[in-house]
Amino acid sequence: MDQDPPELQEAVAAISRGDFSRSYAIVSRLAHEDVAMAQHFLGWHYHKGIGTGQNDRLAVSWWQRAAAHGLAEAQQGLGWAYANGRGVEADLAEAYRWYNRAVAGGDEEARQGLLETAGKLSSEQLQRLEREARDQD
Repeated sequence: MDQDPPELQEAVAAISRGDFSRSYAIVSRLAHEDVAMAQHFLGWHYHKGIGTGQNDRLAVSWWQRAAAHGLAEAQQGLGWAYANGRGVEADLAEAYRWYNRAVAGGDEEARQGLLETAGKLSSEQLQRLEREARDQD
């Protein structure tokens, strides 16, 4: 978050104070200005229903925008959404793809989701997904 707008720090501080509507207002404005971390945070606000109504479909939509910027935290959120069928139809292969991207992007918290998802896939599915990942590199 060091290179992100200083307003994001204010949004985090607002959450700490319990001022969820202020945090939501800040990240919503910045997300619409195409700030990737704000897009991720806005997805989190929708996912948790903090400062706004809970809506996993909107959370996924904002995580997709942030993930398109390469934000690993948003990629992890998408992995979770696909693994749990929240905001999207459950799809373990897609969950694995997103968790794998998040781990490759440096999000170590995504590793647990990746391992759990891998345990639910067949060895053939895993081999295919790993081939896809190598081909994308």
